[in-house]
Amino acid sequence: NGALVSAINSVKDTTGVEASIDENGKLLLTSRDGRGIKIEGDIGRGAFINPNMLENYGRLSLVKNDGKDILISGTNLSAIGFGTGNMISQASVSLRESKGQIDANVADAMGFNSANKGNILGGYSSISGYMSSAGSGFSSGSGYSIGSGKNYSTGFANVVAMSTASSLSNVYNVSAGSGFSSQSGLSQFATMKTSAGNTLGVKDETAGVTTLKGAMAVMDIAETATTNLD
Repeated sequence: NGALVSAINSVKDTTGVEASIDENGKLLLTSRDGRGIKIEGDIGRGAFINPNMLENYGRLSLVKNDGKDILISGTNLSAIGFGTGNMISQASVSLRESKGQIDANVADAMGFNSANKGNILGGYSSISGYMSSAGSGFSSGSGYSIGSGKNYSTGFANVVAMSTASSLSNVYNVSAGSGFSSQSGLSQFATMKTSAGNTLGVKDETAGVTTLKGAMAVMDIAETATTNLD
């Protein structure tokens, strides 16, 4: 009835978090000013926000404008998406890439964030396996389980379950000869599959000032070119 959305939005000026309901009936929380989102208490499973999704700080993008490599070291790097188990997009970009369309994988590395990586469910071989697991909120007796008649499984229709590293091949280019196979030790830097109908909705992006992201991308490239020419 919209009570939860109204309650969250009534304090959005304080929390920085705005709530809405998407086309699938799921609760969508958005941080307009870049603050992290942390949910405390029991929000209920019907919102499709599971225990491992109660805290989110977005996606960090790093840009180096002088052409040098970016070296990241330290502890607890997984918290910012740069741990050994995280998939990391990276690219070296020149003025050439700012003309017309930007390749989907280059755009992802530049921070366009157009790929729906929230569709990847790690640690499970199937959606039914995830829903039946303890702590998912959809297991037997929860009222939201498979067979309850409430069709909550339809909310995972576009989700890709990946239980092992080999399952990465459903989404990423990790086959032998790609340079990112399991033997290479570089699988976490693999490029995404961009063929039509791909699971993550990956697509080329538009450069230039027609979009905010495109304009920011061109500004980064131009600043790099200026720095190197100087």
